[in-house]
Amino acid sequence: MRTDDVVVRLGSTGDFPGVAELYREWGYRGGVQPQDRLIIAEHDGQIVGVVRLTREQGHTMLRGMRVQPPYQRSGVGTRMLRLFEQQLSDECLCVPFAHLLGFYGQIGFREISRDEAPQFLADRARSYEAEGHRVAIMRRPG
Repeated sequence: MRTDDVVVRLGSTGDFPGVAELYREWGYRGGVQPQDRLIIAEHDGQIVGVVRLTREQGHTMLRGMRVQPPYQRSGVGTRMLRLFEQQLSDECLCVPFAHLLGFYGQIGFREISRDEAPQFLADRARSYEAEGHRVAIMRRPG
């Protein structure tokens, strides 16, 4: 897959319906909220990747990072992550699949224990694990 013509950009409210539809297709239940900030990867006018910057219970969060399978392992996700990093001004948390620790580590995320995490994230991680997923909780200092 040739990805040099994939555009990575800040999303707008006009992208919300397309992102919501892709999340449904991907089986991602987190949805998209009006206050979310989006980073979009787009190829030939189609969204092929997305990540959201959210605020939850007073914490900045990286949520819902997804890249269409044909575009994975091509640098698109890393480009999205770099633009995401530019939007950060304070500490950020995420709950990624455990095999992606190195990927998120590219921009300074480090794994933390459940005891160090806000309770709602420790609970979220446990619910993902109950579904059979291996996840971690990560923090990027502000």
